[in-house]
Amino acid sequence: MTARAFAAALVLAGSAAPAAAQISSNPKLLAPFRTVVAAANDSTVRVRGDDKDIALGTVVFADGFILTKASELKGSLSVRLSDGTEFGAKILATHVPTDLAMLKIDVKGLKPVSFADTKGVPIGNWLAAANAPPAGGGSATALAVGIVSHGTRALTGPDATVVNANRGFLGIIPVDEKDKDGKVIGAKIESLDAKGGAAKAGLKAKDVITEVNGTATPGQETLRALLENLRPDDVVKLKVLRDGEEKEFKATLTRSLQPSRGDIQNAMGGTLSGRRTGFPAVLQTDMVLEPKDCGGPVVDLDGKVLGLNIARAGRVETWILPSEQIRPLLDELKAGKSTAGKK
Repeated sequence: MTARAFAAALVLAGSAAPAAAQISSNPKLLAPFRTVVAAANDSTVRVRGDDKDIALGTVVFADGFILTKASELKGSLSVRLSDGTEFGAKILATHVPTDLAMLKIDVKGLKPVSFADTKGVPIGNWLAAANAPPAGGGSATALAVGIVSHGTRALTGPDATVVNANRGFLGIIPVDEKDKDGKVIGAKIESLDAKGGAAKAGLKAKDVITEVNGTATPGQETLRALLENLRPDDVVKLKVLRDGEEKEFKATLTRSLQPSRGDIQNAMGGTLSGRRTGFPAVLQTDMVLEPKDCGGPVVDLDGKVLGLNIARAGRVETWILPSEQIRPLLDELKAGKSTAGKK
């Protein structure tokens, strides 16, 4: 299809869309993109947890290595391929700054994506999200389409801080506790919510958490990192210093107890990703996706993979993790090296 014919098809399809929020996934608009996403679809898989769809995955090495969105992973994991077959999957490594996880399945001969740079991609250019095959097998068209609404950029302000609503919470505000020599020895509870898991387990303000599930917590940053991949209703074993005496507790994690006004307003347009902040850089589009459809590749009109859909961040705001952020991580994630903090 020529560029002129393609543009005409988009105009005609877009004129039939009933509302802005529905344009992104309107079947008439998606139809012209079938050939655009065809190659990327071959590298897109469905990630499932406890027999439920929880994310998309992107094949990055032919021998069973798949990237996906780490904060959506929970339960017993499996991956469904384009031929409808399903295989058990394990998490090899995670990278908290980008919210990526490397999954491994026991399969060879998969088709990996080839990433292209996002540098210079103009605002207003069309993008399409690749799609996993239907549950019964067969081919798929694009999952959603949209335009580049902001070029690749670093996040600033509150958007630059990692907040993962999918994570299990203790219901506390921790700060670093230091000894007389200035060495950080734990995460002190500055305050806690009476409805949170810590308070219900018997912890108190000024308690110092020194260990979570057998791993030392020398400070609040380490504590947050250890909780990153835990989920609501998970039970954690805590070692705590209280007035110089070591105590042990078991706390059941909860969901975030303090949704922001912005979260409530944005959610009116559909469910947002639990982790939608703190990425090192993003390419922004107006595609509308469900959180369970993040983790798959995004292509331009030439079918070049520019990155992975990493978060539904607002009513008409989806963030793409650019390929420039992904490629340097592939070998270390394949080697099983996890990263908790910013590099």
